[in-house]
Amino acid sequence: MELSKRIRRPKWTDARLLVGAVLVVIAIAATYLLINAANATTRVWASANPLVPGQVLSPEDLTVAEVNLADIGDKYLSAETELPKDSSVRAVIAEGELLPASVLAPLAELDGRIVAIDVAGSVPAVVDTGSLVDVWAQPEANGLDDEGAEPEQIVSSAPVSNISRDVGSFGVGDGARIEVFVASAELSAVLGALDGSSVLSVVGAPADAGPSADTGPESAAGTEPAAPSESAPSESAAAGGDR
Repeated sequence: MELSKRIRRPKWTDARLLVGAVLVVIAIAATYLLINAANATTRVWASANPLVPGQVLSPEDLTVAEVNLADIGDKYLSAETELPKDSSVRAVIAEGELLPASVLAPLAELDGRIVAIDVAGSVPAVVDTGSLVDVWAQPEANGLDDEGAEPEQIVSSAPVSNISRDVGSFGVGDGARIEVFVASAELSAVLGALDGSSVLSVVGAPADAGPSADTGPESAAGTEPAAPSESAPSESAAAGGDR
């Protein structure tokens, strides 16, 4: 009689059986939720081409990227967010980089403007949209005996907004127009050099050690220094924010 009582089957009302079943269900549910969380993606904006301060952003400049950002997703601009009108970026965003929310800014709040510079000679091949360049000014000599003043750097690490190269029939560069974003503190020097009394040159500038805005993993694009290209005296005025 004692033996039959010991080996009888457990009932569903047995507390130990119920607790064990609950623990199994909880473990399965937790594993499912953990896997879903690990595979969850967020739709955020990424740059379809290099973005430069002073450039008015349009939907064509952006593309949607689905990425797993874990707990840092709020640092980037959600693709569900409509792009504000007349907005630009505070720092260079390379093509394919995610767009940090902190780098977006109204065009009117940017500390600088885009200026067009006409270059008579060729521009280094490494210089392109999104590159950083230094601008140098060489005052023109007043006569044969006037050696002129030493060239002076008037802009440091200016992002290139646009560049148009004109190539002759023999492949020799006949000139180019380069549009750069110039900080307000350097704007007067650039406009003064555009009065026709100076020869302007541009050289590729190295990329910054880090982004100039809180851009997370993104960094500003740049190029290695190259030989300067001289330009003819230019009468170009500062261009507006539109490309």
